[in-house]
Amino acid sequence: MTSQEPSAVELSAAQRARIERNRLHARALHEARLVTRSQSNALEGAKQIYVGKKRAVDTGGGFLVEAESAEASVGSGGRAAPLVHASQQPRCKECQQLFPQSYLFDTFDFSVCDDCRDDEGAHELVTRTEAKSEFLLKDCDLDLRPPALRCVRRRNPHRTHYAEMRLYLRAQVEERALLVWGSEERLLQERAAREQRRERAQTAAARRRLTALRMAVRSSLYDGTHAQHDHRYGEESYDAETDQYTRVCADCGHTQTYEKM
Repeated sequence: MTSQEPSAVELSAAQRARIERNRLHARALHEARLVTRSQSNALEGAKQIYVGKKRAVDTGGGFLVEAESAEASVGSGGRAAPLVHASQQPRCKECQQLFPQSYLFDTFDFSVCDDCRDDEGAHELVTRTEAKSEFLLKDCDLDLRPPALRCVRRRNPHRTHYAEMRLYLRAQVEERALLVWGSEERLLQERAAREQRRERAQTAAARRRLTALRMAVRSSLYDGTHAQHDHRYGEESYDAETDQYTRVCADCGHTQTYEKM
């Protein structure tokens, strides 16, 4: 044949690199799906136990896995495949190093590697109620203001029949609060103003209850509903001019006057 067919030699270096990246990325996705499928099959019959206050899964292999982490890894589609090439990897906000995969990046799209993850500080999970009360955010600030904040859903540990809790990343909630209020100072001022209004409302409510109680007590003095008591009279005294005896109650001061036959 005299026609010339294109060969791999005719591809540029950039084209060959792109083909290799795509091949490795597809392979990584395939391996991740296999791992997810095997984890899902293993968790179906796994025994769940409680270690302290945390729910764990007994894998049967001699170690325990935190239930929330296990469920998240086999959730909708499983955990994303790691980014193999440095050109696609995010940079950690804490250590400034590139990383292929992390829990915070896969779950919340937050560029922090697993080594810099701080579950007791900025990367703590907060409930939706806490996000709204502590940072003075509304539902629209969490769900509608772009980009909508990501969350993880977990069963309520105290009320199993309640709806699932939605947990947000504290660092992202703080960023959203600064976006809504403009500055941390304005947020603190609004929080203090709301606390003062709440205290004034509580004081006014207590004053109304006290006034109502006083009115109820006063009205009972006139409608005959006040409690009666048995008089405890002291020694009687005799008045010779009127030929009458008198005695006084030691409790209420009531005076009784009478004659003797």
